[in-house]
Amino acid sequence: MKLNPVLSASLAAAVLLMTGCASTTGYDKAANTSSSLQKTAQDIHKGNGQIDAALFALTSLVNSPAANLKPQFDKFNTSVGKLESLSNDVNEQAAAMQTQGADYFRNWDTELAKIQNEDIRTRSSDRKNAVAARFDKVRVSYVQTKAAFIPFMSDLKDIRTALATDLTAEGIASVKSVANKANENVIPLRESLTDLEADFKALGIALSTATPAE
Repeated sequence: MKLNPVLSASLAAAVLLMTGCASTTGYDKAANTSSSLQKTAQDIHKGNGQIDAALFALTSLVNSPAANLKPQFDKFNTSVGKLESLSNDVNEQAAAMQTQGADYFRNWDTELAKIQNEDIRTRSSDRKNAVAARFDKVRVSYVQTKAAFIPFMSDLKDIRTALATDLTAEGIASVKSVANKANENVIPLRESLTDLEADFKALGIALSTATPAE
């Protein structure tokens, strides 16, 4: 998680680009941020694929165990590790986003005060509010994704821990019900990841200096 959570270009990196050195023009900051946001959307999409890999490996292990369980467990273990690393990255980026985003919009307010033309100042203020609303939508979508991801990831890690100690037929049987339930819990997670991916992509497009294709 796409949130999953998902997710490795980061939202924090995107905001950092926006709050870069003063010599960078605003439209350059927006263009760089746009690229980072759209790359993050792609990484969230990949996160959904990593969830598929983890669940496929787990389902194979518990429902179609081979004579030698170790290769199947190793595949599951690797998939969970990649998913866990991705989720940790996203958590860090989201925390940085809130701090850096607040700094960015404070700077925008400072620049607004320098504009003499009232009409231009009003329009720029409206634009700032619109961008801030989009950032807030991404934040809310992230929180929702995290809420769906936490119990799902927790179950995968618990299964991994249990089987790392007891990789036997009986050990597999003891976690089978939880493993199968993980396939049910993934449904709201996929929905949240899809929403989060769409929000990152939409904000990235909104900040792009490229003219939208017809």
